[in-house]
Amino acid sequence: MDAEVCRVRRPGLVLVLGAVLVSGCSGRPNDLSDGAYYDEASTPATTTTASPAAPSTSTRPSPAPSARADRQDAQRVAKALLSDAVLAAEGFQAATPARPAPARPLPPCVPGVDLEKVVQGGQQATWQGVRTRVPLRQYVGVVVDGNAADLVRAARRAGGCAGATGLQLPALPGADARVAWCVAGTIQPSCRMLVARGNLLTDVEVGAATPTRSRELATQLAPLIAQALTTV
Repeated sequence: MDAEVCRVRRPGLVLVLGAVLVSGCSGRPNDLSDGAYYDEASTPATTTTASPAAPSTSTRPSPAPSARADRQDAQRVAKALLSDAVLAAEGFQAATPARPAPARPLPPCVPGVDLEKVVQGGQQATWQGVRTRVPLRQYVGVVVDGNAADLVRAARRAGGCAGATGLQLPALPGADARVAWCVAGTIQPSCRMLVARGNLLTDVEVGAATPTRSRELATQLAPLIAQALTTV
């Protein structure tokens, strides 16, 4: 029985001795267990540094006009409107209070000038004659690019439109430019005036029972319009 046991155990003993001999031939401690033997022989890892991102060259949109600038324009427009007290002395009373409104177009015979596009932030108010009920309308707006005087000069051609006659206004201290024209109209004669100061444009139209009276009223109101602009 003992001889059979010895024969079974000898092959296992040979395998163990072989493993020990292989480990000893390396000349190093048995370091297979922690993997250090192979780590030292492997190629060192290389690290790469990412290049810094190039600064963006895209153009940012320009900021919108500030709310503060809009408020200042609204205050200037309000100051340039004729007051009820001033017009009461001229025989007019308030009809509708000032409210936001687009600019009125020029006559068709004045091409290339679209007031509704180039004049914004405007307000309009209306009055009427206390006794005669004749209408008076005023609009004041801000020219968004350029100055209002250029628009007034372009509108001077309106005096040569069919059915219109130019009206020579007196000198208006404080105004950069002025123009006026009158039309007989199918219902009521009226005169229209444009007065500029800086980037503010005032557009006033007044009616009357006769062409002569409408011209008189326009001439009478023109200095008041310019004076209101100088307070801005």
